[in-house]
Amino acid sequence: MYKVMLVDDDYPTIEFLSETINWEELGLQLSSTHENGLHAFQYAKKEMPDILITDIGMPKMDGIELIKEIKKWNPNIQVAIISCHNEFSYAQQAIKLDVQDYILKESLNPEDVEEILIACKRRLDNDTSKVVEVKQLRHKVKMNYDIENQKLLRQLMQGSSNKLLEIFDQSVQYIPVYFYVNAYYQVKKNFISDDTLQFAIYNIMREIINKKELNKILCIHYEQNKGFLFYPDYFSIKYDIFGELRDLLKELQHSLNHFLNIQVSFLIGNKTDVSLLKSAIISLVNNEKQIFFTRNHTIVNAEEITRTYHGQEIFQYYQDVANELKKAMFQRDLVSFKENLAKWIEFCIAKQYEPKVVKEWFLRMILDLNIRLRTIPYFQSNYHVESIQEEVFLLDTIYELHDWLNNYAEKCLKETTQQLKNNYHQDVVNACYYVADNIEKKLSLDEVAEYLYLNASYFSRLFKKEMQITFVEYVKQRKVERAKELLELTNDSVGQICEQLGYDNQSYFIKIFKKQAGCTPLEYRGRKWNGANVK
Repeated sequence: MYKVMLVDDDYPTIEFLSETINWEELGLQLSSTHENGLHAFQYAKKEMPDILITDIGMPKMDGIELIKEIKKWNPNIQVAIISCHNEFSYAQQAIKLDVQDYILKESLNPEDVEEILIACKRRLDNDTSKVVEVKQLRHKVKMNYDIENQKLLRQLMQGSSNKLLEIFDQSVQYIPVYFYVNAYYQVKKNFISDDTLQFAIYNIMREIINKKELNKILCIHYEQNKGFLFYPDYFSIKYDIFGELRDLLKELQHSLNHFLNIQVSFLIGNKTDVSLLKSAIISLVNNEKQIFFTRNHTIVNAEEITRTYHGQEIFQYYQDVANELKKAMFQRDLVSFKENLAKWIEFCIAKQYEPKVVKEWFLRMILDLNIRLRTIPYFQSNYHVESIQEEVFLLDTIYELHDWLNNYAEKCLKETTQQLKNNYHQDVVNACYYVADNIEKKLSLDEVAEYLYLNASYFSRLFKKEMQITFVEYVKQRKVERAKELLELTNDSVGQICEQLGYDNQSYFIKIFKKQAGCTPLEYRGRKWNGANVK
């Protein structure tokens, strides 16, 4: 809805037009009225109108001066003059200012004013449509240009075409810079598509580059959150080109963070001839390990790639890490989870394990934990295997992996807390927590009831009503689930596991296990190790 401003030192005229014109029916909003030009101009600087209807002769600032000043701020504003002045000089000045309509007060009637307003609105609609069409066309051209360059970049890397190199200046050397959006798994949720994100990044980078009159710099997206800048060296040997480049990259980081709320990291390659750009590009893309152990929102020089494979020995620590993280989650101890996670993240950084191995290591743990959480009635996770794998795959650095794992734990606990509040009595919730914290002990109904300061008989009835199972059977289920974990993750004997869960009689434990799992502990271990599905 277009905004209209009325300006006239004759208040009856303002009152007349305000009350007789059906503004809403015309699709307009009478945003303000003023009795002098200066006050109108000061207001317009804060809230600019689309249509101005003004008198000429007014104190402090006349109508002609008001039009001149407002048009400096909004050249497309539609203006109509309503005046008692019937002199040619005023009409002449109005024409020079591109005033659309000039009407005398002595012949003023609402119908004429409405016709003027309708004409102004029509012109605004046409102007807006043209602007939108031009912007859409420019957007399409830029998108097509970038998509074509992406295609040529891939062809260059695959060795099927060198056509991309034709757009470079063959007489100079270039510094290739690899950039990637940090925390992409989160960033992509704020954009309609990858194309939208890429176009937004491209526009901001291009604007900064053009502003600095560095039009020879090429910006090409590679895939999803990654792309390249190619910085030409047109300067003398005395010029600090890498210093200038770093200054530009810092400004790009600041602008992308400010306008899109995203962080971007840059990996700077070596200066090279156009004929050698292909190998320089491939080298940067393959430098996954340096990227993986580099903090977010940084600018670093590319290191020489080492081809040694290092990391499979990390799996000998799997049991220790898995047990620590699982215990923290089952005990709802977020502080302990974060402390243990930070310890093992630092361990991976110190050892510089291969990124794929580290991801696989933690992904296996989280998938295992996610499955275990789904077997516990009071502890459900809404994370699905596919979404976990997809998000972990998008993580570029170990610091992003660290943040993702912490967020995973926080969300799981938050979801569980909400589910418990909605579905279970608080005393039952506390009883479930107590069982999880003391799963290795002998647990009796009387002990837990005393812990909760409840009558044992009342607690027994309450628990069965809420959980649809007796407290004793619930404890058996939880102990069997823990036994399954120990059978899968350790080499402990059945007797040792029996003792770890507070059972004195191994035969009784095996009987309970078989009833719950449908097989003996040894059969369960054999089937899991052989890849068979069991309960």
